[in-house]
Amino acid sequence: MRVDVTRRCLLTLVLAAGAAALGAAPSSGLDVHGHGRGSSERHAQPTVSIDGAVAVASTYSVRQLEALPQSTFTAPAGWWPGSRTHTDGGVSLEGLVNAAGPTLPVAKNALLRVTVTVSGRWDRRVTLALGELDSNFGDHPAYLALEEDGRPLPAPELVVPGDRDGARTVPAVDRITVGVQNPTPTTSPSPGALTIEEGPFTRVLTATQLAALPAETLHVSFLAGTAGQQHTEIGPTLSAVLRAAHLRAGLNTWVAAVGSDGYVATVTPGEAWVGGRPLLISLSEDGRALSQPRLVVDGDVNGGRYVSDVVEEVVGQGVAP
Repeated sequence: MRVDVTRRCLLTLVLAAGAAALGAAPSSGLDVHGHGRGSSERHAQPTVSIDGAVAVASTYSVRQLEALPQSTFTAPAGWWPGSRTHTDGGVSLEGLVNAAGPTLPVAKNALLRVTVTVSGRWDRRVTLALGELDSNFGDHPAYLALEEDGRPLPAPELVVPGDRDGARTVPAVDRITVGVQNPTPTTSPSPGALTIEEGPFTRVLTATQLAALPAETLHVSFLAGTAGQQHTEIGPTLSAVLRAAHLRAGLNTWVAAVGSDGYVATVTPGEAWVGGRPLLISLSEDGRALSQPRLVVDGDVNGGRYVSDVVEEVVGQGVAP
């Protein structure tokens, strides 16, 4: 279920006021459930902390989360396509992050640099791009579910209702870590080449190597300001490019695409694998070869995560706990 812009703004204001008053909330926690959902027996209440690159780090108890504006949504019950669904209720993940105030640089569409790593007990972590959640861009919201089919969950659970299945579900959420990715552009070593970095690892894929990868064609449409644009993009998928660079990606992986002008936008491979949002490294647009690759995020409302003249992709794995 989508939350309209007015309601999201209200939610962010309410959350911000709550976060400022919270400080360190008492951790009166409860025994968390295993992967099976739906138990209503409460022992001690768990807490969810929000930290990282934020202005206001906060800790919420379950009661405090329950006191915030709630949304109702349909969520997949299993980790396989076509599994049955539940009707869940909970709090917007985007609203919680915005209330904490990510520390953004002065840059165009700076919120598109933000990554959100949701951690649960047993070391399960999933990373999302804030741009995927934002209604102006990906419009693919995620929630901390607090109840399922009218029954309280033993602990908050990350749920992404629009996903094909529940692979990005995180039971027993206890931490949300906000990252802001601020890589600087490199100089392309050759025309059309793409530099890929993960920590100390650097690999350059030349224009010839990129062109040799299996290509897909996407017919995309999005808003640029108030005007609509439609294009035909051809190139390898983001996943194919990461594999060609010998990088392993998972549901905790984020990728920051860096344009030659320093523009940055983040995506996650999980958006394509589970969220049904194709991610392409386009080499040709409308029948014309591009001088540098372009990141294409099919399905976004606005084109802010379409990054032209990409010279570098910086890859990371969530945020260390």
